[in-house]
Amino acid sequence: MGSSSVIPLSSMLMVLLLVLLNNNGSLGIASTELQELCSTTQDPGLCVQALNSDPRTAAADLKGLAQISIDLAKANATDTATFVASLVGQASDPELKLRYQSCATDFNSCIDSLDSCTKAVSSGDFSGLQSQSSASLDGPVSCRDSFQGPPDDPAHVSDKCQITERLISIISAIAKRLIR
Repeated sequence: MGSSSVIPLSSMLMVLLLVLLNNNGSLGIASTELQELCSTTQDPGLCVQALNSDPRTAAADLKGLAQISIDLAKANATDTATFVASLVGQASDPELKLRYQSCATDFNSCIDSLDSCTKAVSSGDFSGLQSQSSASLDGPVSCRDSFQGPPDDPAHVSDKCQITERLISIISAIAKRLIR
């Protein structure tokens, strides 16, 4: 009796091992699915790198990835808001000072929209997630657009805006998948 019960147990362990290996050691989203998802974002390489930088990704499903992408975008937006706010006091050019002030406000609005994204994910409102991710883009896009003309921005804030936009595009791509 002992040897006959070992065979089914070892078979079950083999199946479990194969499932884990097929998912690259993860119980969440497969690596190929992550690559496919990221291919629909503004910057696929940044998407894969950003999501893989968070240890929660290994076990995350699509809803979990949505929260991870929100957290990443919010951390970036918060850092950018802090950076831009620090530039307000340092700017000697009155036009740059006004732009930095406006950008600080824009990024605070972005952060508020990202907080709403978290609420949408928690409640399972994936259409709301899509809507709020679009709203969160307004801040960095508006900030970046304000630097289209002179004077030049020595702090390269528009580069930081583009990174935030690319991170938010991950949220949008995931929201589209969750809506399906």
